[in-house]
Amino acid sequence: MEDVPERVRGSLDWGSYANSFAHRLVHVRRLRGLSQEALAHEAGLHRNQVSNLERARSNREPFISDPQLSTVYRLAVALNVPPAYLLPDINTLLPKQSPELTDGSRVERELRERLGKDADG
Repeated sequence: MEDVPERVRGSLDWGSYANSFAHRLVHVRRLRGLSQEALAHEAGLHRNQVSNLERARSNREPFISDPQLSTVYRLAVALNVPPAYLLPDINTLLPKQSPELTDGSRVERELRERLGKDADG
């Protein structure tokens, strides 16, 4: 990801959190057996928006996705998961960079376990 000046992104390395969100979104979508198109339809979004979120990209500067809270909730409803499943590092004080970047397999394992328990909805 391009190096975004601190004056633009603030003290948080938002790109790392955007990547963690993207990783979670892709993983849950695939576990649910949905295409980007199907997820977009269910969530009332455009497929390009889902694609951008899954790549942690935006069409506007600083070119890092930053979904609105309503978008996160729409995705959670469409995926039939609590919004917390999509949000990285939700139960911890936030370091400058998302620690999920270094341990994505832990996140995938955790989501598989949770979704297995929630499969009946």
